[in-house]
Amino acid sequence: MRQNYLFYLRCLAILGQSITIGLVHFFLQLSLPLFPLILTLSVLVAANIHLAYYLKTHPNKDTDDFIAIQLTIDMLALATLLYFTGGAQNPFIFLFLLPLVIGAAMLPVGYTMALFLLSVFLFTRLMFDYVPLENISQKLPLAINGYVLAMWICFVLSAVLIVSFIAYLAYQVKHSQQKMAKIQEIQHRQEQILALGTLAAGTAHELGTPLATITVLAHELKSEVAEPLKPDMELLCQQVNQCKQILTQMTQRIEQAKNQQFDLLSLSKLLELVLDKFQLLRPTIQIKHADFGGLTDILVATDATLEQAILNLLNNAADASPDYVELTAYIDSSRVYINVIDKGLGMSDEILTSLGQNRISTKGQQGMGIGLLLANATLERLGGEMNFTHRQGGGVVAQIVLPIYQRVIHLG
Repeated sequence: MRQNYLFYLRCLAILGQSITIGLVHFFLQLSLPLFPLILTLSVLVAANIHLAYYLKTHPNKDTDDFIAIQLTIDMLALATLLYFTGGAQNPFIFLFLLPLVIGAAMLPVGYTMALFLLSVFLFTRLMFDYVPLENISQKLPLAINGYVLAMWICFVLSAVLIVSFIAYLAYQVKHSQQKMAKIQEIQHRQEQILALGTLAAGTAHELGTPLATITVLAHELKSEVAEPLKPDMELLCQQVNQCKQILTQMTQRIEQAKNQQFDLLSLSKLLELVLDKFQLLRPTIQIKHADFGGLTDILVATDATLEQAILNLLNNAADASPDYVELTAYIDSSRVYINVIDKGLGMSDEILTSLGQNRISTKGQQGMGIGLLLANATLERLGGEMNFTHRQGGGVVAQIVLPIYQRVIHLG
């Protein structure tokens, strides 16, 4: 924020002004009116303390009026110091340019013009009304001109402050551009998700009628087919019922997403539900996993789409290596890590970094490339993320990271 920069800049100004007064008075032994100078610096210190308190109590309030007032205080304090130290004859008079540079970069044109007029007025007044300063050249070696030395110090200070300020502005511009690019990328991805959601809702509506017809015919045929075919018909009816259940859950998820409703579920329960659903969908795939009973005290925010996201990763792993799929989970102080591991052929670094960010399918004509995109959108909505890395020895490790919402503490 702009006020943070003003706070640190004023700290440097107070330090520099204090050192300069001390050197001139004690080292060069020039007679200075210390009381008004110290009083002016004390006012600046008090103003900076107030600014620090304001930054703490109003961290997100950054107004042009407040910035203009702070720069005005700096100008008036500088004018007061110059008044007691030679006025316009003091080489440090050119430090009036610094608040103008900062104001021009931070404030609208109207505020900048007001500061410009104030600086011109103060400079003009200091040309005629000031306390004369003792000749500094008498206190220095003959080879050194006092005015030139002061001009050199003023130039160095101005150059350092201006360069640092411009560098700070350049950093802020670059940071803002990167942030804007990230926001545009997320917005583009959200637009893709919205389009897919609209398509899914329309498809679900269209599938309702033919699926109901298939359900009726399948149950009628189950009692009429020969005995050897009855297990197959039983499996067919089971899969049709599963399809109907998926469509019903889709409608519920849409309503839940509209209302931004999240449930709290233990990590062990979440993983058990996912494993049960996966075994129904892919009964021939065996998943290697440890006992998740030690994770019952860890609660995470979840909805139905989170289960679907983990199922997407398990399905991808099963497609990549049907003979080996592993599911692991662990925690640290604030996050949950769920790993889905396969021993497939793996992927290139370029594809791994793009998974979940763009619509990419590694299954040829069989895949639509939207599963990981939807999974990543779900995790972002829940405050998590999804990462992909190479498995040592071949394959891919798909990692889900979720924040721990709550830890259940058992007493007694």
